[in-house]
Amino acid sequence: MLAVLLSVVPSFQDAAGQTDTPEKTFGDREVEGMIQTQTREIYGKETAKVFLMTSDDVLGLGGSRGTELEGSLVGPDLVRVVATAFTKRGKYGAEYYMRDGKLLFVYETFEYFAKNAPAGAWQNFRHIAAWERRSYFWNGVIAYGSSRGEGAPEPGNNAKKLHDQGRHVAALLAGRPQVPVPQPQ
Repeated sequence: MLAVLLSVVPSFQDAAGQTDTPEKTFGDREVEGMIQTQTREIYGKETAKVFLMTSDDVLGLGGSRGTELEGSLVGPDLVRVVATAFTKRGKYGAEYYMRDGKLLFVYETFEYFAKNAPAGAWQNFRHIAAWERRSYFWNGVIAYGSSRGEGAPEPGNNAKKLHDQGRHVAALLAGRPQVPVPQPQ
């Protein structure tokens, strides 16, 4: 059984010299590496994309003006979905990585509109006040997670919600017309 722990990783400075906020972690860090190995295999192999723009709040954020979905397929298999939605406070984005219909990894981020940013908020690589969370799944549960920034959900929480969202966005993209990805010559 995977060891379960909650820790806070000390802050560090990024390449621009900006001090970062502490990263909270949960679970067995070895799972992160195993899942990253699987998700890296997805990059560069896409054979088609599928897209959907809807005014529906498909991520259940409450108050969003709509959602944009972009799915990546390897052969007939949907392997990655990028979902983006705007709320009153900013932009929420999530990436769902799947293999053989099983959720492997979810990356979430929320970027605050400048006027809504919490004082002293962590800034992402684009120097926008934000939070982010990574959730790595093993046998259907979050086995490792990390989060950073004010307002970020706790790492390891909301596994069912993330599973449900992943299934829902995949179902919305099923049957959408595929757009071929240009292949290098």
